[in-house]
Amino acid sequence: MKNLHQDKNQQSEALVKKKVYYQSLGCKVNSYETDAIRKLFEDRGFVTTDEPDQSDVYVINTCTVTAEADRKSGQMLRRARKLAPRAIVAAMGCRIRMRGQTDCADVCVGTSDRDSLVDLVMDRLSESEVDLVMDRLSESEAARREFLDERSSRLEQSRSAIYLTHGSLTYEEFGPVISREGTRAFVKIQDGCDSFCSYCIIPFARGRARSRTEPEILEEIRKLGDSGYSEIVLTGINLWSYGKDLSEEAEPLNGLLSKINPIKSIQRIRLGSIEPNMISDRFVRTLSETEKFCRHLHISLQSGSDTVLARMNRKYKTADFRGAVERLISSMPDISLTTDIIVGFPAETEEEHRESILFCEKIGFSRIHVFPYSSRSGTAAAEMKPQIDSDVKSRRKAEFLALSETLFTRSAARMIGKTLIVLAETVGKSSYFSGYSRNYFRVQFTSSQAVRPGQEYFVRITGAEKEILLGEDADS
Repeated sequence: MKNLHQDKNQQSEALVKKKVYYQSLGCKVNSYETDAIRKLFEDRGFVTTDEPDQSDVYVINTCTVTAEADRKSGQMLRRARKLAPRAIVAAMGCRIRMRGQTDCADVCVGTSDRDSLVDLVMDRLSESEVDLVMDRLSESEAARREFLDERSSRLEQSRSAIYLTHGSLTYEEFGPVISREGTRAFVKIQDGCDSFCSYCIIPFARGRARSRTEPEILEEIRKLGDSGYSEIVLTGINLWSYGKDLSEEAEPLNGLLSKINPIKSIQRIRLGSIEPNMISDRFVRTLSETEKFCRHLHISLQSGSDTVLARMNRKYKTADFRGAVERLISSMPDISLTTDIIVGFPAETEEEHRESILFCEKIGFSRIHVFPYSSRSGTAAAEMKPQIDSDVKSRRKAEFLALSETLFTRSAARMIGKTLIVLAETVGKSSYFSGYSRNYFRVQFTSSQAVRPGQEYFVRITGAEKEILLGEDADS
């Protein structure tokens, strides 16, 4: 008797043209992984729909980095039942990894073995079409029982796998993925984290740091360039650890950048969020010599107070951060810097909060992303005392947002009169266009000539409005 599960093609034919709706919450890595799953479904004959009520499968990629993200993920799962009552609800991602199986979903996978999701969905779909499958197989009742028993076993194994620790340090490769945001494409090069900052649940949700191989990364970038994407963003959970599990080089990311730069179809290279520890003299030299590197870095600070940084288990002091910034600016005076700040960390005093604000003002970031501390069960910070009142967190967040607005105004003022290279992304009404400069300012500009999304233009900056620079095509 033949192995009934060799006949995946027959199942695919029976389930062909089923519609899948995708929803993703959280970071750019999550968005990338959702696009990877989309590709796996499409390779098996499914089609993507933008209408949830028309879907046969509703895929939700969850997040748990903060209590709010965890809550929203749960809300998305419950809402899926209402929006698509006849669909198979498939949940994946960090929340599932930490919480396990949920009654709100028919199929669950965590942050590993995600390539099994399509098979699990097909098994659930085939439950309502099992008679059709059995007709195609034309097997005996014993074969039918074997088919059902094996399928049940695979489903149970998938549920159990959610609770397993990440014993493997192997990167989960999806093959070339087209993960995009307008003219910008994301390329995941790394997963997991070994830092164990005291507030962060991600090392538990994502597992240990593991890297993607260079050939896979470069192949994906070439395909993105050939598909018309002008800018690629290298992303991961912790870019600092990229390549250290695959190479004895001290700074493997430098070598990767040197191999990406010559790819002719790509005009721009960006890096996702990086750690201050990465910014060595050699790293700065590599960036400055990489022609296509966009002069912008998002460097995670989290606090401008040394005592808070120590409680956070961040492995640097403010003096280290300041030194890293000075090296960058000395080599690339036109670089723009943004950062993340957590306010209301356990036991944070008013003095520590003030230290953080003053430090950020001295550094002169162009923008600050501000997050109130969110307690995550299982982390060291969740046990720290005292926890800060929500009203205090809200006030401190508002003070940082006011500083961010002031810093952007100062940065924007320095741009007025300069000519920036802008990658056109959208075409507005009349002759208005918008896109991002290489130093990551949103620019709205006018042009008397035809402007095509995906092409770069020289734009003379004439003013600023809120968080947007205004300008005109310098070649018009």
